[in-house]
Amino acid sequence: MEENSVENNDCEICIEAKGLWKVFGKRADEIMGSDLRNASKDTILEKTGCVVAVRNVSFTVKKGEFFVIMGLSGSGKSTLIRMLLRLIDSTSGSILVDGEDVLKFNKKKLRDFRRHTTGMVFQYFGLLPHRSVLDNVAYGLKVQGVSKEKRYAKAREAIETVGLKGWEDYLPSALSGGMQQRVGIARALTTDPEILLMDEPFSGLDPLIRREMQDELIELQDKVQKTIVFVTHDLHEALKLGGRIAIMRDGKIIQVGAPEDVITDPADDYVREFVQDASPAKVLTAGGIMEQPEALLYEWQGPKAALHTLRSLKEDHAFMVGRDRKLLGLVTMKRLKGLIQENGSYLKDSMETDIATTGPDVVLEELFPLAAEADYPIAVIDEVGKFIGEIQISSIFENMIQEKTEGNNGRIS
Repeated sequence: MEENSVENNDCEICIEAKGLWKVFGKRADEIMGSDLRNASKDTILEKTGCVVAVRNVSFTVKKGEFFVIMGLSGSGKSTLIRMLLRLIDSTSGSILVDGEDVLKFNKKKLRDFRRHTTGMVFQYFGLLPHRSVLDNVAYGLKVQGVSKEKRYAKAREAIETVGLKGWEDYLPSALSGGMQQRVGIARALTTDPEILLMDEPFSGLDPLIRREMQDELIELQDKVQKTIVFVTHDLHEALKLGGRIAIMRDGKIIQVGAPEDVITDPADDYVREFVQDASPAKVLTAGGIMEQPEALLYEWQGPKAALHTLRSLKEDHAFMVGRDRKLLGLVTMKRLKGLIQENGSYLKDSMETDIATTGPDVVLEELFPLAAEADYPIAVIDEVGKFIGEIQISSIFENMIQEKTEGNNGRIS
């Protein structure tokens, strides 16, 4: 199944894979030119001795997107990410990066592409054991012929970005696994690549360090805004990191979608079984469950006009916004009536400002404690404080109850 997500035409495409195949074996070309290409992986292996690692894969990655490729061992995910860099050559298909087909690059152009456009982070750190952290991070720039002064300056900047300032002169052996992986990420960042390719970079780490590295990568992406293609076999890691996820099986992409879509609308029984133990509370977001309020008040309205709005809509309260729909607070019927009795003329004087707010990307799990203390709906605002919706407390607790019920049943409906 090829990509089934709807692309946002407003976002520029950075990577576009079209009809990618990788068949290992001497008779690969024979398979591509016959009906055998439609046969199962096992049948092709039995008849030709060839192994189909990637089968007719197509997908796109937008600029600045965090795109996760996930699947079990043998699904083809690591082969696929190496094909993007041509560490493994494709049997058929095309890989367009910024509109240019990587598969048509000559040796020089491919070398430049690897050195300047992309950075690769592997599961095994691949650090030079007898070189300092600074020299390891600066190594890619040294290969490019950058002067020592400039490459060290850039390396120090990358080291600080990944939180290792002060460790520049240490050897890799003095660092923990998580710190060594940060060195690997810093080395990839030093050349300021447009694209970061990460092949199971955290799978060799202890669970606690792994979670910390995931959090740090999210924070790092907020700073650097790279296009990231990240490979993992861990569903929870994919759900946590991915803006979109491509799920692979037997060399094919079965489904591409946002984490919430994969959980709530699996493409087939395989994906459904794959995600059955995943927690919706970890992927459902405030933006996904918010509603538009029946009533919304504006700072320039008079108290009596506001009272009329609440009465006509049979509402006991409403959020109040200012210019550009910026959230100011919440007005209740009780406080509004008191203001009118006192002959007040400014709606702001009846407003409560101590209200619960959240961003649209906050997951449901993080809203539970907020809901437990809130007397009114939770306001959803964007990064500049603009009101974009509200979440009823009842809907949060309904999801909490559903989460517990489905957890006890061992399934997600």
